[in-house]
Amino acid sequence: MLIAPKLRLFCLLSLLFLGFAQSAIAANYPLELTNIKPNGTTLPASHRIYSAYPGLEYNIRAAVVGGAYPFTFALANAPEGMSVDARGVVRWLNPQADATPTITIRDAEGTQVSVTWTIRVTTDGFRFVSATNGTAGGSGTLASPWRNLADVYSLGAPTDIVYFRTGTYTLASLPRQSVGTAWERVEFGQSDSPTTWIAYPEESPRIDFGYRAGGDPGALIRLNSNNAGGSLRHPYVDGFETLNSRIIGFQTGAPATFRRLRMHHLTVGGDGTNASFIMTLNSGETPMSGMVIQDCDFSYWPVNSVSLKIYSQSKILIEDTVHHDGSVAIELKGDVRQFSVRNNAFYNVSGTAIGGNMHGGLGVGVYGEILYNNVRSGNPAVDINQDGMAGRIHVYRNTFVGRAQVRNTDSADGPFYFQFNVIVNSDPGTPSGSHIYHLNVADPSRIALFDNLVGSPSDNIVDINGNLTSNYARYLGTHGHQLPGLNTALPTAPRNLRVTPGQ
Repeated sequence: MLIAPKLRLFCLLSLLFLGFAQSAIAANYPLELTNIKPNGTTLPASHRIYSAYPGLEYNIRAAVVGGAYPFTFALANAPEGMSVDARGVVRWLNPQADATPTITIRDAEGTQVSVTWTIRVTTDGFRFVSATNGTAGGSGTLASPWRNLADVYSLGAPTDIVYFRTGTYTLASLPRQSVGTAWERVEFGQSDSPTTWIAYPEESPRIDFGYRAGGDPGALIRLNSNNAGGSLRHPYVDGFETLNSRIIGFQTGAPATFRRLRMHHLTVGGDGTNASFIMTLNSGETPMSGMVIQDCDFSYWPVNSVSLKIYSQSKILIEDTVHHDGSVAIELKGDVRQFSVRNNAFYNVSGTAIGGNMHGGLGVGVYGEILYNNVRSGNPAVDINQDGMAGRIHVYRNTFVGRAQVRNTDSADGPFYFQFNVIVNSDPGTPSGSHIYHLNVADPSRIALFDNLVGSPSDNIVDINGNLTSNYARYLGTHGHQLPGLNTALPTAPRNLRVTPGQ
């Protein structure tokens, strides 16, 4: 036990009452690779996972849920020039012929899953667009690219994979739905248009959603899940900068992939409109499975809005994202059957960093994992069970600088496990010394605490970046978010932006 003023490691016997008997790395859900599958078994044959253009870098990232983090990755039968790194990023710099590699994921308990998939190397089904060198109404080839999003909308096929060259892309001349409402939008996918958009390697395309104060209200982009034939779509958006969204940026009801996005300046927001950079729609009785949000940066969004608003998703992975200089960040809303919020960073966030209504759906409670996050600000830093409808949630190996809060909990909720976190705030919490705040908690036995490193700001447990100070370096690798050699480089100050909103 750690003995220091206002500081202790907390271990409650309520864990035994709840039947908890697992270590910090034990798997809470089965280890599963959600986005790389044997061809056509889950994803459509035209999915980006299965296609590469000759000579252009093939770059995907494995999406892993469940298991005992951290993971290791290995490739077998890989073609020359293909590699996988410690984060599960598969790169193939110069694809020339079809390949059938196998990826193996091994978790910290030694559990393994392997998947073999075929990558077709072809020019078929690939289109290109260039805002600077394209031709409106052109052929869409690498040599003669389209000019704008209107070409993508009207000339593309639903199975096309579209590469975007450097330039700014707007919603000008595109048909809009629900004009004059909060959800004024352009719909891709409904009219058989492509919903797989990828930045050309080493280039930086920008999407301007169009909001101008006193002028164009702008529009959100809805990426639909079904084409005219009714088959399930899996939108894929990778490598863009976006700006000037008015209330919502991207909206989808599909198991989409959003990767390597830099979304900033959501300009207006609006209470009751689900204002966010990315919003998922309620998909009905059965939530969509396998949504991925990885390696994205979200910044500069106003009050009455959030960075991510998630409804009706199962096995969603939010990983290695950064949220800064805004209000409320991630909101897990209704019918989120299993979520993994892993290894994300939050700073200069004035509202809740990780929270949400957590409504259950059809008698199923919201449940999942919040793990290895670095929350350097948030009011509160984490908020569990806002509306008293959440199921089992594991909160472990996070660093929370700010209030850690559980709400509205009775015997039907949870249990909520807080394990091996670093929690720094000025609130002694319930029980006193836990630094976890109870708000309208009728049954505290549903909140189980095990071996959290807790204290007040004056105890100097972490530095301004959320990392353990030298006085507590002995807890590196056992408590809090830090995993030496695996964490992404997180910013310590707001990033410079190339534009201001409305330009």
